[in-house]
Amino acid sequence: MLARRNPSRSDRGAAQPNAGGALPPADAEPAVTGQVLRYIEEHGLAAGERLPSERDLATQLDVSRPALRESLATLEALRLITRKPNSGIYLAGPNAYPSFESVVLRSNHGLPLDRDTIVHSMEVRNLLELQAIELACERRTAADLALLASIVEQTGQRLVDNRSIIDLDEAFHLGVVAASHNPVFVQIVHSFYRLSIVRRRVYFSDLRRCRRSHREHQEILRAIGARDTTAAREAMRRHIHEGFWRSILRRSSRVA
Repeated sequence: MLARRNPSRSDRGAAQPNAGGALPPADAEPAVTGQVLRYIEEHGLAAGERLPSERDLATQLDVSRPALRESLATLEALRLITRKPNSGIYLAGPNAYPSFESVVLRSNHGLPLDRDTIVHSMEVRNLLELQAIELACERRTAADLALLASIVEQTGQRLVDNRSIIDLDEAFHLGVVAASHNPVFVQIVHSFYRLSIVRRRVYFSDLRRCRRSHREHQEILRAIGARDTTAAREAMRRHIHEGFWRSILRRSSRVA
């Protein structure tokens, strides 16, 4: 017979049974996080405003308090909210500077992003990818080129079947960034692709855009293979600015 032990601090911090005695599902926290974000959006809460108490918020959202508590911890870590002892839960103040992951989180849950956030995010992505392709020209290996060539070949085969290349487009761009051999670059740029997934689905639903992207990827690949930094940077700049960037600006202007 196993001896019983007192719960450790980590045990006490783990998910606890809800009122019915059941633990919240493993995927409850992301879903509840989305509900909290939508609650904030729908109630028009501004920076620094107070949210309902944990008990009241759990009741309004019809979720368990353990799941809500995990969600609030996530939002606090992203600097979207702050919890003050003996006071309550508040939206972060105007100078809190929420993390970029909080922007990605909103996008993942289908919440609208304002035009400035979209434009500013694309500006940063542009700067990162242009710097990454310069490093790729300098540092790429034969294996890097083989991977990019394989993606370009798969893209061509996909287009023969008149199918979207959205996943292969992302793979190509992240492959270029990976050729910089800077893993932090890959992590950051990947966040921008998560942020733009909804808009990219719309963009790549047009096969003409898919074919254009494929041609431009071929040009970029040739420049990287030749270690031609100037040509590679210019090809990437045109690829981003004249394609997806222009589409983003048109769509966000209609929303604004």
